[in-house]
Amino acid sequence: MIVRTFKAAGDVPVFRYAASREIVARTDQVGHAVFDTTLAPGTSDTVARDAPGEFPAQAHFCLSGNGMVTVGGRSAIVEADTLVAARAGTDITFHAETELRICTIFGGEGPEEEIRADPLVRRVAETVGTGRDVFWGNGQSRRLLVRDDGFGFALCQTLGNANTDSPLQYRHHFESCYYVSGSGEYVWESGSHPIDTNGAGATVFIMNRNDAHRMVVRDPSVCLSVFSPPIEGHEAHDFTGKSPSSY
Repeated sequence: MIVRTFKAAGDVPVFRYAASREIVARTDQVGHAVFDTTLAPGTSDTVARDAPGEFPAQAHFCLSGNGMVTVGGRSAIVEADTLVAARAGTDITFHAETELRICTIFGGEGPEEEIRADPLVRRVAETVGTGRDVFWGNGQSRRLLVRDDGFGFALCQTLGNANTDSPLQYRHHFESCYYVSGSGEYVWESGSHPIDTNGAGATVFIMNRNDAHRMVVRDPSVCLSVFSPPIEGHEAHDFTGKSPSSY
């Protein structure tokens, strides 16, 4: 298990001008990288051409604020809970009307030509009450990107119900869980760490070796879950057995 907080993460260049926090690093070797960037009101910034590195796909999830995004020549409104996904080489520029906080994921395997060609803009509200809105076992999982979307990794907005304890283990995927609200702790064989979204700003738990762990939620939580390789999108957990539940 790798644990990293927003405040402890280092700054790296993802956009041309604004500094980004490196939440999940390439050196963590989990098939994706995750960054957290804040754009000041009234500014515009573009994802640097070389920022994705070896990864063929990119996704940007707006955590808060509002503005506009231009992706591959197409413009759209961006606000909290808006996702923008595209091939790595696609030009993406954000225009912040208010302070805009963006979580960026680079991921996928293989050549860029195998990634979905047309950019995708999707909002969490569009998934609620659909087949992408899955009760995962102790909360809802809004499946924003899954295997059939064609970006080579999965991205979910995962809600954790208060006062729950979920024994989990992902035997077929690397997973990173970036908690942006809520409280509780993760517990695994060799240690534990609090879900700190106040003093530390946010906390990521990186299951780098398919670690068995318990997700203990006290206050209702929200995290972004990234899976490499991607999940199909229908998966849910079963906590009736003696072993940790797995996808």
